[in-house]
Amino acid sequence: MSLEGIKAVVFDLEGTLLDRKKSRDKFIEEQYERFHDYLVHVQAQDYKKQFIELDDDEDHDKPELYKAIIKRFHIDRLSWKDLFSDFEMHFYRYVFPYHDTQYTLERLVQRGYLIGVIANGKSHIKQYRLDSLGILSYINFLSTSEMVGFRKPHPRIFEDIIEQLGVKAEEVMYVGDDALNDVAPARAMGMVSVWFNHEDEEVELAPEEHEVDYEISTLEELLELLPDEAPNPEESEEANGTIYDER
Repeated sequence: MSLEGIKAVVFDLEGTLLDRKKSRDKFIEEQYERFHDYLVHVQAQDYKKQFIELDDDEDHDKPELYKAIIKRFHIDRLSWKDLFSDFEMHFYRYVFPYHDTQYTLERLVQRGYLIGVIANGKSHIKQYRLDSLGILSYINFLSTSEMVGFRKPHPRIFEDIIEQLGVKAEEVMYVGDDALNDVAPARAMGMVSVWFNHEDEEVELAPEEHEVDYEISTLEELLELLPDEAPNPEESEEANGTIYDER
């Protein structure tokens, strides 16, 4: 497959640009420590295990997660609201990129590629995480489920980023770690799909062979796949600025 026509690279955020496992694990460990006096009957490893089992990586479901934790461990000196408030107050600080996240984005921008991000969740949270990762300046366009009204894997959120980029679907490479929410729908839209299969993480669900065009284990492998220069880079204010459509 020729990649000479690729003009834009679109990324999933959680688990692709952001090291979701490291970020989540560090938060859980420190949240437990912050509330240790109220959780003396709960082992740290049990608290962490229960959190991970319940977590679906979506911010809006955290109240239900904490309600389940309170019930599971019979915690009576705290309410789920206490834990959830702590989550809202502190979680944004636990943001860790992969070792090659910034390097890869910087090189792609230097080569003239437009950069987009698709994410389920609230726009201001996703923008804050991009900023905390130190990569906000590399992102031209962001499409979130809050903006569009549809969540991945719905095709509308993929259509939205294509429209923002001003390119054709076949001129977009999409990179994500989730077979169901990232790789398959991107391929179905006509994008070049890249499965980010982390070298140090277990695979929950691998994509079918017909759903993926390329497989990588580190982000910087994209620099080997893509040409050294994007085709016909358009010199416009929109193509060179960081633009978010606040819908």
